[in-house]
Amino acid sequence: MAGRQHSAWPIYVRELEVREAFDVTPLMRRVVLTGDQLGAFEANGHQVEPFRTENADDHVKLVILDPADPDIAPPAQDDGHLDWTPESLGRARDYTPRRYDPEARRLELDFVRHDGGLAAEWAQRVRPGERIHVAGPRGTTVLPPGIDWYFLVGDETALPAIARRIEELPAGTPVTAVVSVPTASEEQRFDHQTDLHLTWVHRDTAGPDALMDAVTSAPWHQGQVYAWAAGEAGMLRPLRRWFKQERQVAAGYTDIAGYWRAGQSQKEMAQALHRLRHSASLAVPYALRAAFTLDLPELLAEGHDRVDRLAEGAGAQPRGVAKVLRVLAHEGYVTLGADGAVALTPQGSVLLEERPRAMLDHRNGHARLDDAWPGLVHAVRTGESGFTAARGHSFWEELAGDDRLGRTFDQGLANWSGDWAAEVVAALDLADRHLVDVGGGTGTLLAAALSAHPTARGTLVELPTTAARARAALDEAGLLDRATLAEQSFFAPLPKDGDLYLLAQVLHDWPDAEVVAILRGVAEAAGDRPVYLVERLASASDDHHDVDFDLQMYAVFGSGERDRDEFAALAARAGLELVEARPLRDTLHLVELRAAR
Repeated sequence: MAGRQHSAWPIYVRELEVREAFDVTPLMRRVVLTGDQLGAFEANGHQVEPFRTENADDHVKLVILDPADPDIAPPAQDDGHLDWTPESLGRARDYTPRRYDPEARRLELDFVRHDGGLAAEWAQRVRPGERIHVAGPRGTTVLPPGIDWYFLVGDETALPAIARRIEELPAGTPVTAVVSVPTASEEQRFDHQTDLHLTWVHRDTAGPDALMDAVTSAPWHQGQVYAWAAGEAGMLRPLRRWFKQERQVAAGYTDIAGYWRAGQSQKEMAQALHRLRHSASLAVPYALRAAFTLDLPELLAEGHDRVDRLAEGAGAQPRGVAKVLRVLAHEGYVTLGADGAVALTPQGSVLLEERPRAMLDHRNGHARLDDAWPGLVHAVRTGESGFTAARGHSFWEELAGDDRLGRTFDQGLANWSGDWAAEVVAALDLADRHLVDVGGGTGTLLAAALSAHPTARGTLVELPTTAARARAALDEAGLLDRATLAEQSFFAPLPKDGDLYLLAQVLHDWPDAEVVAILRGVAEAAGDRPVYLVERLASASDDHHDVDFDLQMYAVFGSGERDRDEFAALAARAGLELVEARPLRDTLHLVELRAAR
């Protein structure tokens, strides 16, 4: 079913004159604007089209300049768009044209009176003859076909759009409208010919559920409805659910917009939306990953200082490279000249470091963890691997299918293990003892243990490909004579001759059922001997990196980090009890398990 569409227009700014200003109700003030610039004119050498507004909820931006700060100027007109400064954008507010008469060049805007509102206070004090800049509309909503009737809901901030919709609809069109206003004195009359059922909700005398009670009891007509609502964001949440779940209105025939939020100014709400857009944008993360994967930082450092030279060195398209660089330039990593010259900034020099390259270059194994993000919703809904849902195979199968992926992933884990291996070794009694390192990667931790304790022995349990890399590393370190490689899965029966068993950063890769199976196998091999885990223990004090990585592990494996109680519960299911959890560094802990008594 076709839904509503947005039609984009060139955006223009106009300097208009206040023709009159008057109160429509005690809390609603109308300002009427006029001027030759409502017609066609020329600005900065660009032809500006006549003002137009085609839908009841179109928006314009009023740029309310500060007389005390003459340095703030309205946005400059460019070819079909505007060049805003942060200062001018900070003094712009969105409003719905209440009525527009192109013949009379008369544009009417309604303002809800409230303290602290930049535009509302301007509307209260403005006098005829004063001037203001108006930008937009930048487009309009094209309604879907086949609408039989309308259901409109809103508060006083939505009244201009509701009133305009009702007045512009063809005669006889069925309309159900519910409008919440502060008091009965804020009711308005509409000049219309529709078949209108209008309910006013007066908030000074109504209860907290009055709006939804009015909505659910209002007439519901047969045929295709177009449901529109706007106003305070919190007010709209139950309404959105009602239209979608109770009345099952298709998304393309529903338009619900939060104009403001209780406790926030319009500027604060706009800033919150800006932060949300920036946080949610995937452009910067993917541009960085593309840059690493195409070797752009290294090529820049080697003297490929123009877009065309970078593209040639990367084996990529100049136009595509330029678009990646534009994003990185906005983030301060590079400078990009109009002539195509490119250079790393001081901030951008971090792109030459090895650690971010290892994490973000998609040719490397660690970077493939990011391929789970498209499967996050699947993981959250099912508890299953989001990576498998997105890629069609497991993360481990991905690594096994490409030597570089597996090799670089193992190297990344070895580097990470090297950061804390000495602390683990110092915490364990390993003299004259046999350590079984289960899932120990390329042997970094085992090598640290054997190097620190010349009388210790070790067994590394790993799959054949990784075990081969471990064998080479241990041989190079001169430790192979005291190490045994058990080339097997840790789901298979484990060696039973160890004095202590260790699983370092293994269990966070597996969901609960597999963790219990792994621990049960270790418990069977260990008997009464101790089992140690090296794991992050999640807590309420986790920092941004911790919570991000926790979610990523959940997306990749359906696992994630666990807290002490969760590990204790899983251990108990495997016949073990958690004896102690000793902090190592950051959130890493050495967790001791013993056979349950």
